[in-house]
Amino acid sequence: MAVSENSRTGEKILSPIRTATSSTPVKLIVCAIAIGLLAGYGAVGFRIAIAEIQRLFYGFNSHDVVSQVADLPWWHIMGAPVVAGLIIGLFWKFILPGHRAQGVADVIEAVIVNRGKMKLIPGLGAVFVSALTLGGGGSSGREGPVVHFCALIASQLGQLMRLPSKYYLTLIACGVSSGVAASFNAPIAGMFFALEVVVGSLATQAFAPIVIASVIGTVISRIYVGDFPAFIIPRYEIVTLWEFPAIALLGAVAALVSLIFIWSIKFSEQTIDRFHIPEVLRPAAGGLVLGGIAVFFPHVIGVGYEATDNALKGNYTLLLLLTLIVVKTIAVGITFGSRFGGGFFSPALFIGAMTGGAFGLIAATAFPQMAASHGLYAIIGMSAVAASVLGAPISTILIVFELTGDYKISIAVMVAVSVATLITKHLVGRSIWQTQLLNRNVDVNESRALRALSFRQVRGIMDREFIEVPKQTTMQELRKIISNTNHDKFVVVEPETHEFIGRIDYSDIKTGLFGDEPRENLTALDLVHEGSPVLFPDTSLKSAVEIIEKAGIDHIPVINRAVERRLIGILHHKDLLHAYNAALLSAQDDTRDKVFR
Repeated sequence: MAVSENSRTGEKILSPIRTATSSTPVKLIVCAIAIGLLAGYGAVGFRIAIAEIQRLFYGFNSHDVVSQVADLPWWHIMGAPVVAGLIIGLFWKFILPGHRAQGVADVIEAVIVNRGKMKLIPGLGAVFVSALTLGGGGSSGREGPVVHFCALIASQLGQLMRLPSKYYLTLIACGVSSGVAASFNAPIAGMFFALEVVVGSLATQAFAPIVIASVIGTVISRIYVGDFPAFIIPRYEIVTLWEFPAIALLGAVAALVSLIFIWSIKFSEQTIDRFHIPEVLRPAAGGLVLGGIAVFFPHVIGVGYEATDNALKGNYTLLLLLTLIVVKTIAVGITFGSRFGGGFFSPALFIGAMTGGAFGLIAATAFPQMAASHGLYAIIGMSAVAASVLGAPISTILIVFELTGDYKISIAVMVAVSVATLITKHLVGRSIWQTQLLNRNVDVNESRALRALSFRQVRGIMDREFIEVPKQTTMQELRKIISNTNHDKFVVVEPETHEFIGRIDYSDIKTGLFGDEPRENLTALDLVHEGSPVLFPDTSLKSAVEIIEKAGIDHIPVINRAVERRLIGILHHKDLLHAYNAALLSAQDDTRDKVFR
């Protein structure tokens, strides 16, 4: 009796708790706290991993690469990225064949294509390669791998808890916000980066859990790394409001630099492809070139924070600034073209700081009484280039505001960022991550419905019932066929092989039979539409929509891909429209599930 009474009492206590935690908002908050903790520690752990690998390769683990490398012999500087590249090549060849390094673009792709599901083993492999790249002398960024790693943690937590797909967008955004906040000690920027880049909108329904995760990531970073931003920036002042036209011009220059940088990544990969280097040796070959550059310009090694910091403090000459813009762009292109890992955030900051610093020195020479310190222009240039390359203007502005705490500088940054992003949007319309995805046939700008159709094939909805008409069929025989069927779509084929020749419509037959001048001597071959478009069974429904609308017809024959062109079905326009409408409704449901529930 006592046990029964205790059970009822326990149930009364637990019942409200179960009810509270079963609601969606509470679930998301609990998950946000867990992800914030795991992603924060993940970001700190990734930073420690880079430092330890750097200690292994160079004998030190600080960001002061330029000053520390000066004490090393040239063969050491040159050999470190070669050894790292050889390890990476062997890793891709024998441990994870067919895979590659991953970053922010893969996070966006996972959200768009895989409903937020990310695979654990390839993801961890990419984290290892990125850490080895940055610690072993590659020239790339730390934040992209951190974003990917933290998103992977969030996705795996969702899969471990077997949560519905509708939660994954918010979970991944929580991981991203925590990772970015931990990297820059900038919680507001981390939150907006997740909303701007991953969610794709400032969705207020996902706001609270993302904020919580971002704050937790920042707290963890401050506990283990310290309460200071990524860059310690001196306090600069804008001399006069007449500087704003120059700042706007700097935005235009930053846009040009950004476009060259984005183009250089693909150009480098295509150029390296022409050498036909074995895949296992490709990273080592790229490491040899990177090592050769680093002997003369150690500024390009790793994330390059020391060099960026020196540019922000105005410590570099005009010649060195201009040289480092070119050298860093080449080094980053070689890094990614050689199948190393890493991200684009730090390189964009590096190149932007050099661009702004060089612009400031030139402006000071032309207008010495009106120009501010070129360190200020380095801050503005860093922001403008990063915003243009990454397609994240709001996050970039907020990062600078959190780094400086200066309202006036933030206004100048807003002007340059606005001009730079406006130009790059107009000329390219895509960030570097969106460009990467487009190369994989994933267009983030297309509708969810069309994107869903790109993963469905014609074979799934084609009509396998159709009327085959041998090419020598006479008009009299066609009359009999018409009277014995309800079909009005006919396909002309070779009688023995069923090879597709062309299509004819009922209107064509009617003209031949009942027109002003009936022509009984015609055959089916005479009525065939020349250049009739065809589809294949594995053609995507997205491509089928484009083909059928361009042709202006209501049905298209589907043929085998083999040489014989055997007819296997008909795709009707009405069936394609039905599939598209279903995809539209599904996309609307997904949007409500992911954001509003």
